[in-house]
Amino acid sequence: MLRLQRAIGFHLVQSYIPTGLIVAISWVSFWIDRRAVPARVSLSFTTLLTLSTQGNGIRYALPPVSYAKAIDYFYGVCMLFIFGVLLEFALVNSYMRRANKYSHMADKLRSSNYACATPVLGEFDSDFDEVKPNGNLYYGRLKNMKNGDVTSSFSENGTPHLNPAHMMYEALRYSRKALSVDKTSRIVFPLTFSLFNAVYWLYYLNRSDGDIRFAA
Repeated sequence: MLRLQRAIGFHLVQSYIPTGLIVAISWVSFWIDRRAVPARVSLSFTTLLTLSTQGNGIRYALPPVSYAKAIDYFYGVCMLFIFGVLLEFALVNSYMRRANKYSHMADKLRSSNYACATPVLGEFDSDFDEVKPNGNLYYGRLKNMKNGDVTSSFSENGTPHLNPAHMMYEALRYSRKALSVDKTSRIVFPLTFSLFNAVYWLYYLNRSDGDIRFAA
C-alpha cells in the first residue's frame, strides 16, 4: 500500500490565512460610525474585490479538475461572509435614512416657530444613544413625551399638530436600531466564521485513511 499525504503548509500560508484575514478586515465595518456611508461602502467593496482577486490566483495556481476542491468550499464561504457584510450595511443604512428623515422633519418643525406644549429637551443629535446614562434618559423622556403631545393639540380646522419631540423620538429609535444591528453583527459574524473553521478543519484534517491510500 502506498500512503500519500499532502503538505498543506504552502496553501495555508498563501491561500487560507490571507483569505481569512480579508474576511476579518471586512468586519471592521461594524465598528465604523453608521453615519459614515462612504467609509463603510469603500471598505466592503474593497474587501470583496480583494477576495475575488485572491480567488482567481488560487484557481490559477491549482490544476483544473472536474470537482470542487476543499479550498473552493473555503473560498465560497468566505465570499458569502463578505456578501453578508454588504447586506448588513444595507439594513443599517435603511434605518439611518429613516432616522435622518425624522431628524430633518423635527428641524423643519422647530424652525417654523411651532409652539410645543412640552419643552424640547435640547437640540437633537443621534449621538445621544452612544452614551448610556444620558442617552437612555433622553430616549426615555422623549418616549414619554411622544404619546401625550402628538395629537394633544389641534389646529382650528381640527388637524392635529406634529410635535418635534415625536420626530426626535422616531429618529433616535431608528438610530438605536441601526446601532443594535451593528452590535449584534460584531458577535454573530466572528462566532459563525469561527464555527465554520472548526467544522471545516476537523473534517479535512481527520478524513479516513482510506481516502488517501492506494494500492502500489
